[in-house]
Amino acid sequence: MRQILCALLLAGLAACSDNASQQAQTEQPATANAPTDSVSATAPTTQLTPQAIKLADIPAKLRLPGQLQEAWRWTDANGENLLVVFRTVSSSKQQLATPSPDSSAVEDMHDFERTARIMARQYVRQPSQNNYQELWRLQDAVTDCALDMTLRLQPGSTAITDLDQNGRSETTLVYALACRGDISGADLKLIMRAGAAKYALRGSSIVQYDSIPAQQRQPANPCCLEKFSATQRKEDNTEGYYQTEAEFQPAPPAFLAFARQHWQKFSIETLDEHEDL
Repeated sequence: MRQILCALLLAGLAACSDNASQQAQTEQPATANAPTDSVSATAPTTQLTPQAIKLADIPAKLRLPGQLQEAWRWTDANGENLLVVFRTVSSSKQQLATPSPDSSAVEDMHDFERTARIMARQYVRQPSQNNYQELWRLQDAVTDCALDMTLRLQPGSTAITDLDQNGRSETTLVYALACRGDISGADLKLIMRAGAAKYALRGSSIVQYDSIPAQQRQPANPCCLEKFSATQRKEDNTEGYYQTEAEFQPAPPAFLAFARQHWQKFSIETLDEHEDL
C-alpha cells in the first residue's frame, strides 16, 4: 500500500512539473514581443503610413498655383510631413510668316505654343510647432511647345520610404516631360530627397505603342549612358537608360538599390499617355 501511495505522489509531482514547463513555454513569446510604452523619437521605423489628402486639407498658404496633382501626409521622426505637387499649363499665340502662293506678299498665320510647369514642395511640422517649414522644393517645365506635350508624375510612382532605417523618411518622385511629334520616349527623371540631400537618375522612358510588350525593349541594366561611346549612342536604342548613378555615390547603398528598381518599374509609358496636356 505504501508503495502505491509513493507511486501516485511521484506521478502527481511529474504532472505539475510538465504543466509548469508548458505554461512557461506559452508565456515566453508574449513577454518577448510585449509592446513598450515609450519609443525613442530617433528609433528606426519602417511603419510609415502616408495618406492621400485633398486640396481642402492643405493649408491655404501652402497651396501652389495651378492644379493639384498629388498630396500626401505622414509622420516620421522629423514630425508631420506634407508633400504637395501642382501643375500649371498656359498657352500663347505665335505668329508665323509664310509666303503666299499667289503673290510675293506675306500672309499672317497663327499657331499656339504651350508651357507646362510642375512644382513640388515637402513641408514638415514638429509637434511643438504650429506652422510647417519647407524642407525642399522641386520645379521643372516644358516651355513653348507647339507639338504633343507631356509633363506628369508617372502614375503610382510617388514613394515614401525609410530605406536606411533611421526613422526619417525619403521621398521619391518619378516624372516624364516632353515636347514631341513622334512616338519616341520622354525625358524621365527620378528624384529622391532625404531631407536636404538630393539624389537623381535622369534618362528617357520607353513607349508602349504596339502589340509587342515594351518590357522586351527595356534594358536589363539601364545604367549608364555616360559609358556609351558616340557610336553606341547613335546606333543603339537608348530609350529606358539613364545617364549616370554618380549622384547616389554618397548615399546609403539601399537608396541606389531602390532607385534602380523604381526606375525599371516606371520607365514605361503607354501611347495614350503620350500627350497628357
